Amino acid sequence: MTRGEAWLFHISNTLVSATGVAYALAAYCGDPADPYALVNHPLQPHLQHAHVALAPALVFALGVIWTRHAQPRVRSGWKPRRSSGLALLALAVPMLLSGYFIQIAVEPEWRSAWVGVHLVTSALWILATLAHVLRNIPLSARSVASSGAPHIDDARA
Repeated sequence: MTRGEAWLFHISNTLVSATGVAYALAAYCGDPADPYALVNHPLQPHLQHAHVALAPALVFALGVIWTRHAQPRVRSGWKPRRSSGLALLALAVPMLLSGYFIQIAVEPEWRSAWVGVHLVTSALWILATLAHVLRNIPLSARSVASSGAPHIDDARA
C-alpha cells in the first residue's frame, strides 16, 4: 500500500467519521429550539448530506485497502495486528450495507433497525480503526529499527 493510498483511507475515514459523529450528536442528542422543528439542530441536514456525499470515497478507499493491503496479508499469514484488521473487515460489511439500507428503507421499523445497526457498527469501526492505526506506529518503528527489512507493502509501492 502506498502512502497516497494510506492517506486516501485516513482522510476519507476521518471525514466520514467526523460528519457521522457530528450528525448523530445533532440528530439524537440535541433538543430543538422550536418544538415544531423537523430537525434538532440547524446543521443536521448539512451534516447528513456531507456524510452521505463523503461515504463513497471511504468505500473506494476500502476497496483499495482490501486489494493492496488486507488480502495479501491474509493470504501470506501475516500475524501482527491481525485481530484489529479482521475486526475492521468484519465491521465494514454491516456498516456499509446498513448505511445503504437506511437510505432505501420504506418502513419506519426497518429504517430504525438499520439506523441501530449503523450506529453500533460505526462506533465499533471507529474504535477498531484507532486500535489498528495506533498499534501500527510502534510496530513499524520497531521492525524497521531492529531488522532493517522493508515493510511488506514497500515492495508494492
